[in-house]
Amino acid sequence: MWPRFGVKVGNSTLCIAQVKPSDTKPDVIANKQGDRTSQACLLWDGADEIECGLTAKQKMSSKPKQAVANSFQFLKDPQDMPEEFVAKAQKAIPCEYNSEKHTFVLKATQPSDDDEDKVVTKELSAFEVQVKLFESELELAKQYYNEQGKPTVVLSIPSYYPEKSWPLLAKAAEKAGFHVAQIVDEPTAAILAYGIGEDSNSDESKYVWTIKCGGIYSHFALYEVRHGLYTKIECFGPFPIGGQQFTEELVKFICEEFQRKYKLDPHESRRSLAKIRTAAANCKHILTTLPSTQLYIDSLMDGVDFNVQMSRARFESLIQPVINNFMQTLNENVEKALKNHPEVKKIDAIVLLGATTQIPKLQSAISSRYPDAEINSSITADEVVAVGCARQSLFLEDVEKQVLEPSEECDCVEEEVTIWHGTPEDDTDAQKLLNPGDVLPKTVVLNIKLKESSLNSETFHIRFGTQTVEVNVHKAASSIPEEGFVRLEADIQKTENSAPLVRLKCI
Repeated sequence: MWPRFGVKVGNSTLCIAQVKPSDTKPDVIANKQGDRTSQACLLWDGADEIECGLTAKQKMSSKPKQAVANSFQFLKDPQDMPEEFVAKAQKAIPCEYNSEKHTFVLKATQPSDDDEDKVVTKELSAFEVQVKLFESELELAKQYYNEQGKPTVVLSIPSYYPEKSWPLLAKAAEKAGFHVAQIVDEPTAAILAYGIGEDSNSDESKYVWTIKCGGIYSHFALYEVRHGLYTKIECFGPFPIGGQQFTEELVKFICEEFQRKYKLDPHESRRSLAKIRTAAANCKHILTTLPSTQLYIDSLMDGVDFNVQMSRARFESLIQPVINNFMQTLNENVEKALKNHPEVKKIDAIVLLGATTQIPKLQSAISSRYPDAEINSSITADEVVAVGCARQSLFLEDVEKQVLEPSEECDCVEEEVTIWHGTPEDDTDAQKLLNPGDVLPKTVVLNIKLKESSLNSETFHIRFGTQTVEVNVHKAASSIPEEGFVRLEADIQKTENSAPLVRLKCI
């Protein structure tokens, strides 16, 4: 079944490449806007529509509460997300996040018959968001795939992600409509893209250092390459140095310049700051290829526009402290790797991945620090992982029989599970008990609204997909009937069939 595909999954962007047996190099697929990478953003319109990609990101500055961005970092078992991590990760998303349910809470305003607008909400898990993003990539794949069945894909994942995240990622892609044949970590995919050591007949090992600097995090890995075999020796990270830190330096400059010229502080307006961050990110990407650009923001604050000519030299002077911090972190980890592995006398090659490594000043700093290493940067750094994944798909023989075998079993919910009180038909007050992608076993505590027409009834209904079951629960004295709610605890286990086993008790 050809072509086959490789998809790079990240917090900031996604990229998909396709390959055929006759191709020597995979081709990256451009999206509808002509971009070879797609924005990993999602926006809810307040009703039934959800859009992904660039249009969602463009509207995010004016509708932040309705948007999800940088969601991939949340695609983990809640046990692998300590409170400290969640608190930091929440700062990188525009919408609200429910740390108890581990869902993104989207809020939109709708006009109503009353004088006040009505606020509507929608909750999405990281798994559901990832499914939507995969569906947008599937649309691009369908341009080249005309066969029956699901297109075969090899996915990437950061090397520092816990093992339980691998099957979660695979199930999200399967639910979107892909057949996942394999998952490889990002550094391995990047080395595969260049085919380093594949044609070598030498018995000597070659040591390759991969440098990833993405939208939020950086991480590094050391590989031994011998006879086409890649062995990961060391892995470091993640470190909180990424594209956002570089963008923030430009954001600070714009805020200070605007305040100096017009005596207005953009920090007083969340919308103004969102506009600045969007403009700063675009400016940063343009300056990776052009010597200068016009940085213009329409009606930044109180109807005042912002306009300044930004040169690459000026931008590089602003980001120099971040580059110094990055290089210090990089050098410390290289020294640590060489100390832990005395057999590694030198770094023979360096592979760059992640959009942030395309900044010329950063590339120059890496080249100057490691002059004896071959710098592999001919493939665009935010496409190299997708290209490597697509190349890996060429080595798979019978993809229909290729089944993922995770080293650690992870049982997760395939469909949304809801619960309500009253009759089977009256589910207007149904609440989510489980989101698709929730890892089992799990215990959930929630307050269920009691139906006035069925106050004396102890019957509750649980829906899994299209299946609805009836459960009778004795309402204990410790529940809260005076407020019209009952408090339930659900103990949920995985069963042999797809439907989870739910045990309810009133608390």
